[in-house]
Amino acid sequence: MSADKPRYANFPERDLKVVIGEHINATNTKLLTKLTIGKYEMSFLQQENGSNTLKAVREAVGILAKAESMAIETDEKHREYLGITKAGNAEKIVGLWILTPFELTQSAHLIWCRWSELGNTAKTGVAFKVNTKFTADDIANLIRAAQKNAVSLAAGEAFTLKGNPPPRFQKKTTASALPVAEAVPA
Repeated sequence: MSADKPRYANFPERDLKVVIGEHINATNTKLLTKLTIGKYEMSFLQQENGSNTLKAVREAVGILAKAESMAIETDEKHREYLGITKAGNAEKIVGLWILTPFELTQSAHLIWCRWSELGNTAKTGVAFKVNTKFTADDIANLIRAAQKNAVSLAAGEAFTLKGNPPPRFQKKTTASALPVAEAVPA
């Protein structure tokens, strides 16, 4: 990817631009920019996997909302998404968009998560996950990833998705670089 021309993801909310950053594999990069097939074009298996994902989202967001005293708002009648779920209070807002599959022959679908912290230190975090079926634990981990990715953005600034660098690019710590415990006099 060149630094001159950013590649934008097809993020469901239009008020936040999401740029595909480094260390995201080519398959995910391609999927993040594609359009989905829509709710009325799905096969039976795709519909079944989607309904299982919706149940998992309801369960995970329900647990989070109860713990954080958040109000939940859902929309399952949207024609482009399997469902949209938002939970929020005066301090935080969590939004989840469950997209339909990308092709008629596959059942993998994408979930976007946006974590927003309101107040003096306004932060925004975005995470995504592609899978055929999701569990409530997968959704909870996705929400935690979006929360961990939260950064302060200036007005109109795009959020940059970053992947995990391969192990060969991570710095190695040697035994000599680790701090040595000092001897305590007796």
